[in-house]
Amino acid sequence: MNRLRISGAAAVLAIAGLSAPLVTAQAQQVTPSPARATAPVQQIDVAKAGKGILDTVRIRKLAEEAYVWGLAPEFVYRFSHYQELVSAPVNSLKYGANESAWNNNGTNAGDASVLYINAFADFNATHQNALVLTVPPTTGQYYVANYLDNFVNGIGSIGNRTTPSARPTSYILVPPGSPAAKLKTLKLGGKTFPVMASDTNLNWLLIRIRANSLVPASDPSSVASVYRNVVQKFALNSFSTFKANGYKPVFPTSYANFTPNAAQVKQAKAWQSAPTKAVPFFKQIGASLVSSPLPGDGTAPSGKRLSQVGSWYIPQYGATSRYVMPGVGQINTLAKFSPIGLTAKGFTVPSNWGPAQLKAFEAGFNAGVKAVQNIASSGSAKASNNYWKYLNNMIGTYPNTAEGYLVRSTVVLAGGSANVPLDALYPTMNSNSASGTQLNGNNTYSITFQPPAASYPSSSWPVQGIFPPMVLDKAGKVKGFWSIVVYQPDSKSSSAPFLPQTAALNTAYSDATSTNVVSASAATNSITVNSPAWGPIDKSTPLIFGSNAAAYGLPPGTVYYVANNPVASTSGPLTYTFQLSTQWKQQLSSGNVPIQQSASVGGAPGTVVPLNTTTSALTFGMVQPVSQLGSEQLDAGDMHVNGDGSVTIWLSPTLPIGADAHNWIPTPNTTYYDSLYGPSSGVSTDIQAMIRMYYPTPGNTPPSILPYSSNVKTTYTLPALVTVS
Repeated sequence: MNRLRISGAAAVLAIAGLSAPLVTAQAQQVTPSPARATAPVQQIDVAKAGKGILDTVRIRKLAEEAYVWGLAPEFVYRFSHYQELVSAPVNSLKYGANESAWNNNGTNAGDASVLYINAFADFNATHQNALVLTVPPTTGQYYVANYLDNFVNGIGSIGNRTTPSARPTSYILVPPGSPAAKLKTLKLGGKTFPVMASDTNLNWLLIRIRANSLVPASDPSSVASVYRNVVQKFALNSFSTFKANGYKPVFPTSYANFTPNAAQVKQAKAWQSAPTKAVPFFKQIGASLVSSPLPGDGTAPSGKRLSQVGSWYIPQYGATSRYVMPGVGQINTLAKFSPIGLTAKGFTVPSNWGPAQLKAFEAGFNAGVKAVQNIASSGSAKASNNYWKYLNNMIGTYPNTAEGYLVRSTVVLAGGSANVPLDALYPTMNSNSASGTQLNGNNTYSITFQPPAASYPSSSWPVQGIFPPMVLDKAGKVKGFWSIVVYQPDSKSSSAPFLPQTAALNTAYSDATSTNVVSASAATNSITVNSPAWGPIDKSTPLIFGSNAAAYGLPPGTVYYVANNPVASTSGPLTYTFQLSTQWKQQLSSGNVPIQQSASVGGAPGTVVPLNTTTSALTFGMVQPVSQLGSEQLDAGDMHVNGDGSVTIWLSPTLPIGADAHNWIPTPNTTYYDSLYGPSSGVSTDIQAMIRMYYPTPGNTPPSILPYSSNVKTTYTLPALVTVS
């Protein structure tokens, strides 16, 4: 790896002339809150189990509990290594130039309604005793920067809701034990900067910036415009770099994405998915704990009144008066696992174990995996919620209890991490009926959102099926966004759920006339095109061509894929030369699901399309895949609105008769996959629907999907997803 790990106790912090040892939670005297078992286990009558069985029963139980508790730190540790190899080194930003799609690895459960900036802040890395995050103004643009600890607890939220600002702001990010962690702000070079402390050495920064991926590049809300005017205004610097520049951010000289070499791609595969055996899995938990020791009660700024910490901090779940770092309170839980070899010093198989103990250990691990998968796939879907599953009060930061650890682990399995409910909610659906039948892309589904009324008496709560209630700006537009997204789930892959390639089948939002084709060569079956306004062309990019495509040997209306790495011109106007294919074959996961990843990591084209040499005029455009639809398309006036003001969105393998293509999300289906992978390929066509709600209406302003009171859990119910015969 490219990281040099050093002992936290030996590191020295120097900020604004202050020097002090970097004290870790492991060295502190703490009295953490007690924690109970982390997952339900099968009840066994030990008295009837027989002599010599007690030891293995206990091992099995502890292994199951430890899996549920340890899935989050294992994931953060492993995913940081994976991202370092394929996306960006630690302590540096990966700038998302493209919205999440089936052919990029934007992030887990990627959302095409935003551009992502991703980073892992590792305070163990040499000389990284403090970092500086610079964010742009929130005026006229929605974003939320979620800062997570090694346990996927949200510890910081920076953006429109918590830190509205008309100016750029630089946050000083400091590790546990830093003298600055006790401070709300820090004065440097005559300027005052907010301080953002963490409770672990390894932290995940995930920034989401709203962008409409289904409008032309010239639109101010388009991906190209937001990338240029907003995304590139974020910066992550070492403190020394920030100080040397007069306490001002240093922006990259190039925003080109990191491209892994063959060795890095090969090495990354080992980190892509969680180990399927107990010992290697627990070794990764142990390595994570050594890298990021558990925080103790004294971890600053814990203990301060909530009013004394910055608005950008997220307190521990359930805090009412005092701020507590979300990760505090787990030390007693970890102590329970020492009999199976898991401690703050790492993981080692106990020396006195034999085959029976190892078998019990493996059985407990598998039981934990099954428990989390069962909750993630079934959960609490009820008819009263129209079978939508969601948590609106215990997500994003988790109580250090049995229930909290189980919720935390299911979130990891569902998509890695989550915002706190005030920032975002993620209702999901795997089945739309009491039978529990899995949603399948071969079927057709519809969902209709009704327009809201002027007001709703409490007798009408929960309000059924209106547009998701969101915080609005002065013009009545949604400040954040809402959207419905189609995913392909895969319980065997920690990179899932995946966005489907079938999203490229809907070209209603794509313009085939935006860019000119310069020339074509029958000898090399390659075309040369001008550089498009919407950004660089990459291998696997889906394209459509204009009305004169037949002259080039390209049947009009067909979606094509860039079959090789485009070759850019070295002089004159920028052009790209590449070949085309009518197919792109994604790699399949162990669950037989097409993996969402960039072409540099995996996937291959089908047969190269033969071309005619011609000088006929031809235009082309990038296909803007439709994997989600929602408020952005409504605000842009693109979706069809029914006569009564309602909006119907279709999830279907083909465009339903009479439906407007602007309201259609294409779903994975057998016909499509058989054409790619062969007849009866058996590629999974299971789908999951998710409704994202960023910046929802607060619960005390009904109707809202957030709790109104301790007795009223919600005053709004999402509409039903209807199976259409």
